[in-house]
Amino acid sequence: MYEALSEIRQKCLNCHKCPLAASRTNIVFSDGVPNPKLMLIGEAPGFYEDQQGKPFVGKAGQLLDRIFASVGFTREKDIYICNTLKCRPPDNRNPLPEEKEACWEYLKAQIEIIKPKIILLCGNVAVQSILGNIGGITKLRGKWFPPERAVVEVYGAKMMPIFHPSYLLRNDTREKGGPKWLMWQDIQEIKREYDKLFND
Repeated sequence: MYEALSEIRQKCLNCHKCPLAASRTNIVFSDGVPNPKLMLIGEAPGFYEDQQGKPFVGKAGQLLDRIFASVGFTREKDIYICNTLKCRPPDNRNPLPEEKEACWEYLKAQIEIIKPKIILLCGNVAVQSILGNIGGITKLRGKWFPPERAVVEVYGAKMMPIFHPSYLLRNDTREKGGPKWLMWQDIQEIKREYDKLFND
């Protein structure tokens, strides 16, 4: 259906499939490299993302960048980042089913064009969009899911649910077994899998 990311972005710019189009400042399409091995799918844009038109640019995004940098990944050379929703829900509320449905074709098309080897599902909304309603992030985080578990074609990608960085900011303990400690385990496992796939 789409041949390039620029085509999908243009379609998003002209999209009025749901009421979020009326309240957005910008669409928040993507950031990072267009030919990555690693793709991160988040939930929905927040205030700063809506202002700047890029995903993960507020405090949560800065934390995400530090998490990636801890294992040598950067947006500029390793990762393609997008959200399930391309427009900000009012007051950062959870997306409604009809809003997710309106953006669904764009997310599917992004996955189809990118064809990453690894997809990180950042938060509950992303997990539900790609894996269906199979449980909450606390139960699923840190586990690898094969491509056949996805409810959409992921072109052979392995998938791992991870905590959303905004959750880590709200749970700011580094105690063993806490969210930040678990995220540290997960990012190291992601790096191990990445190295196994691409550096062996």
